[in-house]
Amino acid sequence: MYYLDLFSIPVFIGDIDSQKINLNNKRFKKTWLSQMPSTYEQSNKEKQTLENGEYLLKTIGNLLKEKIKHPFQLSLTNIWENSYVQDDYQEPHIHEDCDFSFIVYKKGEEGRTVFFNPIKNYLMFYKNIAHMFDGMFIPKCKKDQIIVFPSFLEHMVLKSTDHTTISGNLIFTKK
Repeated sequence: MYYLDLFSIPVFIGDIDSQKINLNNKRFKKTWLSQMPSTYEQSNKEKQTLENGEYLLKTIGNLLKEKIKHPFQLSLTNIWENSYVQDDYQEPHIHEDCDFSFIVYKKGEEGRTVFFNPIKNYLMFYKNIAHMFDGMFIPKCKKDQIIVFPSFLEHMVLKSTDHTTISGNLIFTKK
């Protein structure tokens, strides 16, 4: 007999020097339903420039190498900064048209990101076994940490005050 964790979803957490990730676009605009200040719209309208992009991609690549054993290449599709001022939040969402996404925790005591189990909506129909499955995951990320996850993984940000994150999307190519 043995235990098998079937269909697990890899999420990678590591340390990063957020001071080395400098976005040149600092035009924050109230964005999404939550009206949280972000540079997201500008990052999609014009090519966001990033100082030290090699450092960011190398850090992410080193995290992914823990699980992915064949050669690969990462391409940054977009990157933006979010500023959580007074009880700002981000509603549940996914990132489309990319393979991996990431969050760099730049400012704040502890990240407020919540990830949802992709089968969460089905679990409600199985009340006798639903307790066997985690419906959500709240990582204990702190300042100068990064989390990298498959872009299909639904997530949100709880109400936050005086937090800053840098988020972005990546395309993964097997060499």
